[in-house]
Amino acid sequence: MPNCTLAEDATGAWKLVFLPDELHLYVGFARPGKEADPIDGMTIEDFLVRLPSGTLHRSAHRKLIGLLGKIGTFEAVASR
Repeated sequence: MPNCTLAEDATGAWKLVFLPDELHLYVGFARPGKEADPIDGMTIEDFLVRLPSGTLHRSAHRKLIGLLGKIGTFEAVASR
């Protein structure tokens, strides 16, 4: 399951996860040594509109916004 860690500390990690067989992209929290569960995960939209509940969540929120900004910049350059 390809994933990207958005933010991590001793309690766990917020991850952006893509399930290629299902074409499903979600954000989930995983405890150390565990994988983010798609059942407990959120869509990107739900994650972005939810107020961050703490420092780790806020860091993950910022990183996701940064990744989306890079994608937007790439698409703008590619369409020229």
